[in-house]
Amino acid sequence: MAYQALGLGTTANDGTGDSLRTGGDKVNDNFVEVYTKLGDGTTLTADTVTLLTASQTLTNKTLTSPTITGTGAIAGVFTGNVTGNATTATALAAAVNIAGKSFDGSAAITIASTDLSDSASLVTAASTTTFTNKTLTAPIVGGDITTASGNLSVDTATQIVEIKGDGSSVEGQIKLNCHANSHGQTIKPQPHSAGVTNVSLLPAGASSTLVSLVSTDTLTNKTLTSPTITGTGAIAGVFTGNITGNVTGNVDGIVGGTTPAAVTGTAISGTSIAVTGTAGAMTLNTVTTAERNALSAAVGMIVYNSTTSTIQAYAGSAWVDLH
Repeated sequence: MAYQALGLGTTANDGTGDSLRTGGDKVNDNFVEVYTKLGDGTTLTADTVTLLTASQTLTNKTLTSPTITGTGAIAGVFTGNVTGNATTATALAAAVNIAGKSFDGSAAITIASTDLSDSASLVTAASTTTFTNKTLTAPIVGGDITTASGNLSVDTATQIVEIKGDGSSVEGQIKLNCHANSHGQTIKPQPHSAGVTNVSLLPAGASSTLVSLVSTDTLTNKTLTSPTITGTGAIAGVFTGNITGNVTGNVDGIVGGTTPAAVTGTAISGTSIAVTGTAGAMTLNTVTTAERNALSAAVGMIVYNSTTSTIQAYAGSAWVDLH
C-alpha cells in the first residue's frame, strides 16, 4: 500500500482538509503497514532492523544466491561455489596438514607416494602392480605380455603368441567358437611324444577350406608327388609317372573306353594286367625298325614293328617275330 498523506486544507479551519474520521483512517492504515512490515501486524519486532547502507552484523541469516562485492573479512562455514579472486589473500589463517605436510597456501608443497598412509594401494608409473577387478578401456600395452600362470605369453620381438601346456599331459590349445558359442573347434599341436617342432603355413590364394585326414574332399589343381593311393573308387584324369601294384577295372588308354586317354611313363608293374569286356583290347607301342633298334632293349619287351607289320619281342639277344 502506498503512503497515505493527511489532507490538512489550504489554511487552518478552512473546511477543505480531511475530516477527522478520514484522517484517522489514513493514520491507522499507515501504522498497520508499518507494524506488518516490521512485526507481526500488531507488535513490532524486538530485533534490530537491517538497513541498506548501515554497517551491521547479520546472525543466522540464509543468503540465497548472494553477490558479495567490496573488501572485508568473511568468516564462517560456507556451502556452495565461491566465484571470484582473493586478490589480497597471501596465506590461510591457519595452516592445514596434508599427508604430513603443513600447507598454508603461501607456497607449494611436494607430496610423495610414501607420504600417504595407504601408499601400498597406489599405482605409479614405475610401480609393479597387480590389478584386480579392473576394466581397462582401450589400453596400449608395451613390451612382452605374460599371464600370471605363465601359460600365455606374447613376445613382441618374435611376434609370437605362445600358449603353453600344463607341463604334464595337456597341450596348449586354441578354441574357435561359432557365432552362438554353442559349438567350437579346437586347434591342438602334436603330443610331446612326437617330438615335433615346425612351422605350418596357411594356404595362399583365395579363401578356401583346409583338407583333413578324415574329411571327404575334392582336390582341384593339385600335384601329388609320389603318392600312395589305396582303397576303392574311381580315378579319372591324365597321370604321368609309374603305377605300381595291381590295377583292377578298366584303364582308359590301355583298354577300350569311351574316350581313351594317354597313359605315359616308363613302366607299369604288378602281378598282372587283365583286359576284360567284349570291346576291350590292348594296343602295343608302335615303332619302326629304326626306332625299335634305338630302344634300350630288355628281355620281355613287346612292340608292334610298323616297318615289318609284325609283333616282336626281345628274347635276350635279338628281336623275334611272334607270328
